[in-house]
Amino acid sequence: MKKTLALSALALSLLIPSSAEAKTFFIETAGKAPVTVESDGQTVGEVIMEKGIDIPEGFVPFPSATEAIPEDGKVRIEKGMTVRVKDGENEYVRSVKSDRVEDILKELKITLGKNDSVTPPLNGRIGKGEILRINREKEETVVRQKPMDFETVVRENPDLYEGVEKVVQEGAKGLVEETRLVTTVNGEERGSIVIGSRVLAESRNKIVEVGTKKAENIIQGKKYKKKIVMRATAYDPSAGKWTASGTRARVGAVAVDPRVIPLGTKLYIESADGFPTYGFAVAEDTGGAIKGNRIDLFYNSNSQARRFGRRNVVVYVLED
Repeated sequence: MKKTLALSALALSLLIPSSAEAKTFFIETAGKAPVTVESDGQTVGEVIMEKGIDIPEGFVPFPSATEAIPEDGKVRIEKGMTVRVKDGENEYVRSVKSDRVEDILKELKITLGKNDSVTPPLNGRIGKGEILRINREKEETVVRQKPMDFETVVRENPDLYEGVEKVVQEGAKGLVEETRLVTTVNGEERGSIVIGSRVLAESRNKIVEVGTKKAENIIQGKKYKKKIVMRATAYDPSAGKWTASGTRARVGAVAVDPRVIPLGTKLYIESADGFPTYGFAVAEDTGGAIKGNRIDLFYNSNSQARRFGRRNVVVYVLED
């Protein structure tokens, strides 16, 4: 007979030095005389390995190698196999006589609940190295508290300008208590359903007012209809004393394209690049080169006009 001791359970056993007092154990092997040994081992595997007990091929110890020595000190070596069992959240190795799943469960006194399942199935067999898996399905009632979100209510306010928002009331989450029927498999939650709930604290909605009032366009205290970014040049008295409108050329009288800005229109001309702002003006003049979004600003001297040069300005068309 081959000497095996190649049981996975024995390989898992550790020879840990112990100060425990040596005890007498009785090793019974089928067809052989019982063997009496003295050992301070704590598990069957420790004693067998310490004493070099031969285990024939196809035989295993009862109890299994990983189990503690029984009170009566008797260990039987019989035909059988070791099987690794994963029972719910627990895992262990045991010696069994049969490879039939149903018989193994009876040997190990494992009871299945109504929702439990086993792999391989009850009428199946365990192969070498295969794991016997028992899935424990449980249902339990769990009470949990969870926050209850609030809603945001939006209201129009005719006293606020368009684009302006005002928080009238901050929102606050509520608190609800839920009773759930929770299903777990091997200790892990697999699903739950709500079977009852009650509100512990009501949520408070957030209230926001949005403005509907049309904003007034104001520049330097004056209302304006629109604003236009224009390319500006400058001219001086050398261009003539009179405007196309028959008024005297002066600071504040500017030349425009009448198709863009009608003559007589009041304007406010603002610098777009940090140059001193021209200010209030009236469209009173025209020019051959002033077409489209072009404007010509009158200055009192040639040096001022040259200093202005060419630059962009923002032209506000004022209300009458």
